[in-house]
Amino acid sequence: MKYDLRIKNGQVITEAGLQHIDIYIKDGKIAHMGTPTPTNAATREIDAQGQYVLPGFLDPHVHLNDPGLTNSEDFYTGTCAAAAGGVTTVLEHPLTFPLPDHRSAFLEKKKIGTGKAVVNFGLFGACSSTNQAEMQKMIQDGAIAFKTFLTYSPEIPSLDDGQVLAHMKFLSDYDTVLAIHCENNAIVTYCTAKMQAEGNIKPEDYPDGRPEIAELEAVARMCLFAKETGCKVNIAHCTLKAAIEIVQEMKAQGADLSVETCPHYLILNRAMLSNLGVFGICNPPLRQEERVEELWNCIFDDKIDWICSDHATYTIEEKMAGKDNAFLAPAGVTSVELCYQLFFSEGVIKRGLPLEKFVALTSTNAAKRYHLYPKKGRIAVGADADIAMLDPHTVWTVKDENLKQMIKWSPYHGMTVTGKITKTIVGGTEVYNGSDITSEKGSGRFVAPEK
Repeated sequence: MKYDLRIKNGQVITEAGLQHIDIYIKDGKIAHMGTPTPTNAATREIDAQGQYVLPGFLDPHVHLNDPGLTNSEDFYTGTCAAAAGGVTTVLEHPLTFPLPDHRSAFLEKKKIGTGKAVVNFGLFGACSSTNQAEMQKMIQDGAIAFKTFLTYSPEIPSLDDGQVLAHMKFLSDYDTVLAIHCENNAIVTYCTAKMQAEGNIKPEDYPDGRPEIAELEAVARMCLFAKETGCKVNIAHCTLKAAIEIVQEMKAQGADLSVETCPHYLILNRAMLSNLGVFGICNPPLRQEERVEELWNCIFDDKIDWICSDHATYTIEEKMAGKDNAFLAPAGVTSVELCYQLFFSEGVIKRGLPLEKFVALTSTNAAKRYHLYPKKGRIAVGADADIAMLDPHTVWTVKDENLKQMIKWSPYHGMTVTGKITKTIVGGTEVYNGSDITSEKGSGRFVAPEK
């Protein structure tokens, strides 16, 4: 057999650990793995000498703003940024207009993504007050999961406890995850108003408007709801060890839970807000430095299921709406291109995180939770040829102007990173060569759960 592509001389991270083997790709799949022989000919070869060959990163929490908010990002620019960060599959969340809480909007969004994306993409549907019938249709159309908020968001309606319970009871009949933004709305509303009334409106004041107890209470409540209903729930962008411990306790009691965190909660902290300004405003907010280290301990203790970017782009003008009052800035940071390179640098290089855990946290665990495994999330014969190649020795500096995303800002500008993506391969096709996007707009594919 003549293969389409051979990746040779790399250090390949498989489910059996690190192996020095070659990968042979045919028709978008990994067709053979092993040492070369005269019959292992391939049309094209890539020499991965000195590099790690990893399952393509799966980012299960991104906001690409398409349709309706494409002045700041769209499926093309957002997935170009993803590809440059070694991400081969993005799961896009439903904060777009029209809100994909019904089938027609979901299908329109799928059509838009199919025409623009350069990596694989899956779509979350949105929960609105009583849209279970539409959710059922979206599940049939390939919705990867659903998303709801417990606090106010300008893009998606928050649900009260009765509505959340109704949705959980509905989803408990399906093998479908409900992702939840967990903050107590009453606490946030009260504290935010109090901070502004007292004139405490600088970026470094922002976390006091959304105190830790708001996240802790909401996580505990949603975990209880999950246990009582049997719904599969993911706790989105968790910032606190104490909240993760609540998840662990409720898992032990039988709740079907997962929990994620993001690079901004592992690298940035509240003390940096005076320098980051509005570009460090996110929800939940940045926490104290000791909380950051506690999160790292949770990662090493296998209490966090995966890392996601929660990539949320706004224009600079939109962010600067909070220049005189941080509470008026839209909340969100950008990182889909940087997420896993930062996590490698801070986790593997700086703290000695084992490569196997790195792969589980950046690809395998989320692929399993969202029913994309075994096609995604691993390097193995029969799996999709979605591959990230990373040079662990390259030291580089984040420069906003070099990012592939539409709006050139991040909270990581000027940061030194060790470990650089050199190639990204999606379905056997190279989409990023270390500097440029090399695939056509619309080359990415829609992915649905394998059930």
